[in-house]
Amino acid sequence: MSAAPSEHRDPRTVLKAHDLWAKKHFGQNFLVAPGAPERIAAAGGAGPNDIVFEIGAGCGTLTRALAARAGRVIALEHDRDLVPVARAEVAAWPGAEVREGNVLDMDWRALAAEVGGAPFIYGNLPYHLSTPILLALLEAPDSWTRACFLLQREFAERVAAAPGTRECGTLSAYAALQTRPRIAFGLPGGAFHPPPKVESAVLVLERLPEPAADVGDPETFRRVVRALFAQRRKTARNALRAACPEPEAALAAAGLAPDRRGETFTLVELAALSRAVLGLRRD
Repeated sequence: MSAAPSEHRDPRTVLKAHDLWAKKHFGQNFLVAPGAPERIAAAGGAGPNDIVFEIGAGCGTLTRALAARAGRVIALEHDRDLVPVARAEVAAWPGAEVREGNVLDMDWRALAAEVGGAPFIYGNLPYHLSTPILLALLEAPDSWTRACFLLQREFAERVAAAPGTRECGTLSAYAALQTRPRIAFGLPGGAFHPPPKVESAVLVLERLPEPAADVGDPETFRRVVRALFAQRRKTARNALRAACPEPEAALAAAGLAPDRRGETFTLVELAALSRAVLGLRRD
């Protein structure tokens, strides 16, 4: 970790210096609030012995704050115009590296193998990529240690919602199985350039050493959860048909009433249903 200063560099100044601007098709909203990058870096908990992978280096704003804390930082940037900008911004930190690439092409297990361990994952995620990024990470939970993401507040709150509550959805169930989710703090629209019309929040996902419940088979669990939440207003009996040819038998085996809705099932109940569906498939 370098002793280089991490003073705030306003992305608007950096963009102007390079004759660049925020690109709507990339979903770019640059973090401009002083102190916010350091708060995000601290919320994720990475320290001098840790390896960090950042999704979306942008102007290097969060990258600089991460490089001041962590032993090594690898930051990925899809916008090729910003790659040299971010590299210049973190040049004072020999442990920081900016790579060009699309996060949707990431092989998370290959990354963990490359760096010799499960890294911390950070990122200021554009809304249109939030779901696929989280899904990919939650389907490879052994490839990272902790994730810390800046997201739209409503989305972050849905991910952090406990199964069995009205706000719960597919991502909530996946997250509850593999992680301990929490909202660290919020940020207003004015903390960004250009300012979005919604508030944002920092979501931290601390990976559990073991799944929170026995689901029998992860892919069966994901298929059951997707079916239950694809059409939330359907009863479990009807919704589960997309994942199981004998939904009533599966629900009975799990001890669950067929007229309940998926959003009312706790994680333990979802796990029991997953095991029941798996059992019917094996019979």
